[in-house]
Amino acid sequence: MKKVIHIQTPEKKIKLILRHLKKSDKEGIWSNFNQVIDEGIYLPVFTPVLSNIEKNSWYENVKKEHEICIVAENPDFKTPYNIIGQCEISNLDWDAASHIGSLGIIVNQKYRDLGIGRYLIDLAIRESKKLNNKEKIILSCFATNKRALKLYKNMGFKIVGVRKKQYYMNSTYYDEVIMEIFTEEYIKNYPP
Repeated sequence: MKKVIHIQTPEKKIKLILRHLKKSDKEGIWSNFNQVIDEGIYLPVFTPVLSNIEKNSWYENVKKEHEICIVAENPDFKTPYNIIGQCEISNLDWDAASHIGSLGIIVNQKYRDLGIGRYLIDLAIRESKKLNNKEKIILSCFATNKRALKLYKNMGFKIVGVRKKQYYMNSTYYDEVIMEIFTEEYIKNYPP
């Protein structure tokens, strides 16, 4: 699966390739992840992932578990700067929940608010249904992340709960919003 899209940035129009994860994408993916950790407002993680053992373990697990990881690649940039976003739909730990996927998404700070996240989520949902027969996708988000909540709601995700004071960071408590969408419903409501 490979999809080419064109995005208008404030400076110029750019071409992006949306595709499945390759081993050579690891550094770009973790660079994006670590940048979001540094922002300190979107992930409940304090320590960046720097070791090759952790990066390789993650990659091997994605492949072994047949999880979905869609990347947005700017072909004009060299590795690791070519990966500007990623959306992963992971399996849940419980055998009886194999029909459910857990969505996580990161878009490089310079490329937010351009529609890239919507493209990534859309493809990840479709691929998770097609390749892994996922019937439902769940996600969680900081209640303060208004941009992400608006996107998820616009794509049809429904809020199913809020965990009050779920995270404590920078001397502040944050609520966690839990959302879900059924893949059949999504595909029906948002044809390609």
